[in-house]
Amino acid sequence: MKLRAFENESEKRTRRIMEIATHDTLYWVNAKTRLEDVISPSTRDSEYERRFLRNAHFDYTLHRQSSKEVIWAFEFDGPTHGSDPEVIRRDILKNRICAKANLPLLRLEDDLLEAIDGVSLLGWLIRRWMRHEKIMPRMIVDRDKAAASYSEHDWGEFKVSDGVFILPPELDVLNLFDLTNPYPPLLKIASRLLRWYGIREGMSLELGEGDRDAKFQRLIDEAPWDLSTNGGPLPDLRSYGLYTRAYCDVELRRTGEDWLSQPVFAATDDYMARVAYPLFPDQRTLCEADPKSGEFGVCGPPYGGSLWAAAPMIAWYRALREVEKWAAKNVPKISKA
Repeated sequence: MKLRAFENESEKRTRRIMEIATHDTLYWVNAKTRLEDVISPSTRDSEYERRFLRNAHFDYTLHRQSSKEVIWAFEFDGPTHGSDPEVIRRDILKNRICAKANLPLLRLEDDLLEAIDGVSLLGWLIRRWMRHEKIMPRMIVDRDKAAASYSEHDWGEFKVSDGVFILPPELDVLNLFDLTNPYPPLLKIASRLLRWYGIREGMSLELGEGDRDAKFQRLIDEAPWDLSTNGGPLPDLRSYGLYTRAYCDVELRRTGEDWLSQPVFAATDDYMARVAYPLFPDQRTLCEADPKSGEFGVCGPPYGGSLWAAAPMIAWYRALREVEKWAAKNVPKISKA
C-alpha cells in the first residue's frame, strides 16, 4: 500500500481558481463529490445507473450556503476523454444523469484554466454566473415593468410583421447584462490599443464604463486611428451541432477616413463553444432524442456561466488581439504606460 495524489496538477489549478472566485461569497466548493451524495435515484432508473451513482464522482461541485442541494457540477476532461471508449461511455452516462436531475455541468479543459490578461475563463465564468444569479431577477422585473408601460402605439413602432417585434434595447436584459458585465481582458486590450497606439474602438471603451479622467477622454477624442467592429461581435446562425460559433470582424482606418474606403488592416476572429454535451453515442445535434430510450434532455452549464453565452465577447477580444499584434509591428507606440 502507498499513498497516491488526490489531484493532478490541472485539477489543483481548477480547485484553486474556483476557491478564489468564490472566496468571501455565499458559495463553497467541494472536491471528489460522489454522485449519490447529491443525486437521488428514482424508481425508473436502472440498476446500472444506481450502481454508477454509488461509484462515480464529480471532480468538483459548487454549493450555496443557504441551499441543501448542489447547484453546479464540474468535470475536468483530460486527453483520454476524447479517445478512450470506456471513458467516453462513462462521460455520456454522467451527462445523461445530470440532464435527468436538472443539474448544470461544465466540462473543463486546460484552455479554461489559462490566464489571459490575468483572468482565467473558468474564474470569470463562475463570477459571471454569480453576478447573473444576483442581478438578473431584478433586471427581469424592471424589464416587465417597462414593457407594461408601453402603449399599443409604442409596440407598433417596434413591429416588423405579425407577431414579430424588434426588441427595444432597454428590454433586452441579456444584452444589458453583457454590457455591464464585460469580459475583463476585453476592457484591458481596448485600453492598451488606445493608450499605446492611439487606436480607438468605441464599443469596447463603453463597456462597464466608469469615471474617465480628462487625460483618457483626450486620448479618445484625439485618437489618430478608428477601429470598427462592424456592429460588434455576432452569433453565427449556422448549425454547428452541439457547438455554437461567435465571430467578430474588425477594420482599422485613419480617423476621418470614409468607412467605405479600404481599411489599413482587417481581420476576423471567432470562438467555438459547446452548447451541451452528448447524452447518447453519436449525438450530433441539440434537439435529438435518444434512439433507444426516446429520452430528450439538455446537459450543459447554466446560462450565466456558459461559454456559449459569453462567446461573442471572447471572439471580440480575440479580434482586438489580432489588431494589437499588427499594431505592435506597424504602429509606433505613443505611450508605454
